[in-house]
Order: sequence, then C-alpha cells, then structure tokens
Amino acid sequence: MQIITKNKRAYFDYEIEKDYVAWIILKWHEVKSIKTSHVNIQDAAIVIENRELWIYNMDIPLYEKTSPVLVPHYRPKGKRKLLLNKNEISKIAASLDKPWMVALALEIFVTKWGFIKLKIWIWKLHRKVEKKQILKERDIKRQMDRDIRSI
Repeated sequence: MQIITKNKRAYFDYEIEKDYVAWIILKWHEVKSIKTSHVNIQDAAIVIENRELWIYNMDIPLYEKTSPVLVPHYRPKGKRKLLLNKNEISKIAASLDKPWMVALALEIFVTKWGFIKLKIWIWKLHRKVEKKQILKERDIKRQMDRDIRSI
C-alpha cells in the first residue's frame, strides 16, 4: 500500500470514531494525476445523497500530458462517487445524524494491485477547549523530553 496524500490537519481538529475504505470512480486522466501525487483532499467533504456517497472539493488537476481537447469541460473540484456497500453507507448515514459527527477523507492510497482507494473516517469534532488541552499536553511532553535529554 502506497499512501499518496494525507489530510494531516484532520488529526488535530477531529477525534476518530470509525473508518471505512471506499473506491473512487475516476476517469483515466484523474488516475494518472493521482498516481503522480497531484491531488489535494484538505477541503474535501463527504456527503450522502440518495443513499449514495459522494466526495466534493477533492482537487485533482488535469494530468500534464492530457490534451485539453480530449477533456474540454473538466472540473478539478467536481463531485466524484464513492463505492461502498449498502450496509456501510447506512452506518455512515446513521452516525452522521448525531451532533458533532463529520465524515472526512483522511488519505488516498494505491493498493498493491494498482487500485486507488480513499480512507474515510467518521470523526467527532473537537471543541476549542479540547484543542487547547491537547496543545498544553504536547508542550508539557516536549518540555519533559528536553529535561530528560539535558540530564
């Protein structure tokens, strides 16, 4: 498994609850662009519409060797369909009905057979007080490590 990109900011803003792995329906030039690490999932949002899972704002620029004539109306931040089975989609829908719960794209990876998949995590939103507590704990741990090294 080769990780193409990660959503590093999500680790700080959210607390993990459950994860799923989904297939992404892509066109050939999008696959080539992703495999050359030209993808951004920082602003991506996962939405359930008509019992189907969609990802919005996943930025996949046009592959550099693709002619614009072949793809005249390409939208890099268009919506793309995610494939999961019905039970997993219903579980995601049930968990998103709860307050403070969010579905985010955490990482895109290529399997050993060359398939591109997306790891979706159901997150619980951190409150501002919790973020401050996390930062305080990190500072204390960092200071303790410095003290130990200086001894």
